[in-house]
Amino acid sequence: MNNGIKYDLFYEILLRLREIFHSYGRFDDSNEKLDEITKLLMLSYYYAKKGEYFSLQLVRNYSLRNFSTEDKTAESLRLMFKDAALSEMYKNLDGTSIFGANPNLSIQASENNFCEQVICEIEKIDFINLLEKNNISDFDIINECFGHFVRDNFRNNKEDAQYMTPAEIVNPILDMVFSDFNKENYNLLDDSNNFTIMDPTCGVGTLLIESSKRYLNIIDKAKIDEQLKNKLRDNFLKNGIVGQDKVDRMVRLSKINALLANGNIHNIVCGNSISDDSYINRYFGKVDFIFTNPPFGAEYNIADLSKTDFEFLDRITISSKTISSEILMLLKCIKLLKNKGKLAIVLPDSVFSAKGINEQIRKVLLDNFIINAIIDMPAVTFAQAGTRTKTSILYMTKEQSDTRKNKIFMSSCKDIGYSVKERMGVPVKIQTEKNEMPVIAECYLSKNNNCMILSSSPSATLINRSDLINNILNPNFYDAERLNTIKKLTSSTIEGIEFKPLSDIVSFETVSRNYEHVTEETKHISVLHINSDSTIDFKQVYDYAPICKGRKCYSGDILFSKINPRIPRMTVIPKDIEKKLVCSNEFEIMKPKTDIGAYTICFLLKTSYVMNQIENLTSGTSSSHNRIKREQLEKILIPYPVSVELKNEFAKINTKLSKSLSQKYAAENSIESQINILENFKI
Repeated sequence: MNNGIKYDLFYEILLRLREIFHSYGRFDDSNEKLDEITKLLMLSYYYAKKGEYFSLQLVRNYSLRNFSTEDKTAESLRLMFKDAALSEMYKNLDGTSIFGANPNLSIQASENNFCEQVICEIEKIDFINLLEKNNISDFDIINECFGHFVRDNFRNNKEDAQYMTPAEIVNPILDMVFSDFNKENYNLLDDSNNFTIMDPTCGVGTLLIESSKRYLNIIDKAKIDEQLKNKLRDNFLKNGIVGQDKVDRMVRLSKINALLANGNIHNIVCGNSISDDSYINRYFGKVDFIFTNPPFGAEYNIADLSKTDFEFLDRITISSKTISSEILMLLKCIKLLKNKGKLAIVLPDSVFSAKGINEQIRKVLLDNFIINAIIDMPAVTFAQAGTRTKTSILYMTKEQSDTRKNKIFMSSCKDIGYSVKERMGVPVKIQTEKNEMPVIAECYLSKNNNCMILSSSPSATLINRSDLINNILNPNFYDAERLNTIKKLTSSTIEGIEFKPLSDIVSFETVSRNYEHVTEETKHISVLHINSDSTIDFKQVYDYAPICKGRKCYSGDILFSKINPRIPRMTVIPKDIEKKLVCSNEFEIMKPKTDIGAYTICFLLKTSYVMNQIENLTSGTSSSHNRIKREQLEKILIPYPVSVELKNEFAKINTKLSKSLSQKYAAENSIESQINILENFKI
């Protein structure tokens, strides 16, 4: 017996179970393995509720009583599970078992040895102790089982993708939400309110159950009479927990999670939350809090949708015939909320920074609702589930915003308390010391509305609507380091220097340049051809022959790589190049508008105080595919000389840089030439 279960021990149990199933060989499907494990866990839980410790000895005693022998382990286990599955504990509202019409284990009566091995692992989980502590686990048992056994099965189908939300996110977000409910004197303890929590894409139920536990805890601690407490608790457990998922296995796991938390299972149903006949549609305008992590990337035909089911969808101009599932789910959630109800939703970064329909959605949010917070999450957040898509959490209130007063809390979480590495082919969370989410939540809870920068590490800022850049809501754009840099630059008193936007210093030529293919006379510069010293590797350029066209570029042009600008790749096209040149579309082409020189501008772009600005104005689907758009690049502040003395100094720097780089190109050509001579000797 142990004192319940901790993550390290549970991980080892899952690893051994995985090996047992693998060695046995009959269970090939990951879903089937998951089903068997959860069924046995629920069998152990069933006996714990009866006050009995589930163990191999318990099964052998059952076998002895029913078959007059201890050797019928597998058959006994099958019967024990069937009895448990058909008990009241595991019944749906219609009287059927949550395990199906004919609940059975998939093991065969002859598989005694296999069963004994599995039971010896399951019995290490002391549900009796956990129940006595009124705390089933320090982590989400069902979530961990799902992540361990079914890591690939749902990922190929975007519409049904399952990416479980880790506790490292869940608890800090709940701290923020329920603190706001209390501060706003929301009717949490009004027995006529029927407080309702929903997750329309509930998966295994983590968000739904953790949110419900938080609300029940508020009831328990409230200074109200016990009769009212009991009424609030009973009403909520009966009516207030609502979940839906498209995948029946997920619904079953969600119900199991609810049972482990002593919750209600009857309003957790199987169905498509986006469809016009969805079960959850009956809750339009009735939900107090939604916490959800919907699947991303699936596309729905506009013609097949009832626009009345989605808030503001009828007011959005949609150029294509389809719309993404994440946008639809966001609008559906808003429709479901009561006035002053709250939504916390995980969304891909495109929603917060991309153009097109995403830009329209942001305007709808800004004009019609209160955006409380947006938190950028690290790429590792859902890595255990097999994706490193960049995401952020939107936390908003369904209430008309006063644009003059409303400030948006923006934060970027760089460390989430774990890394993800593969062990024996399984992506596993490795706990780390640093988790910034509790700190971010604390910054939010203690925020001072008179302060723009709340924390530098992790970055936490309060941004006015008027300070938003093109209505972009990506927290990286409002990073504390960048704001501090801008503050220092704009308040600088360096004599003869003023800081100007890059658009005042250069003209952006990219769009106006024609395209050409590579020929004998025309060569193509790729981003990877730019060296760390801002020279061009012409040897590689001349050998490179992509099939795609490139934009024409000329001597004196500044090329700036827009992709992954954290790795600075910028250069000036030198004079006297023997070939015509084109460049990749990943470059922004610029020409100086002033007399400070292309080389000076190029190397100013590499300075730390400029890079600090650039790095935080990027967006993209992952940490390795970030880009900076022209509209953001134009706003970068560059030191500009206004005094005659400094203008002359900048001109001298430009001349020296030009000369030095010319000498380097000449030296490289000379070296290459001598090597060629040596290569051509006939020995």
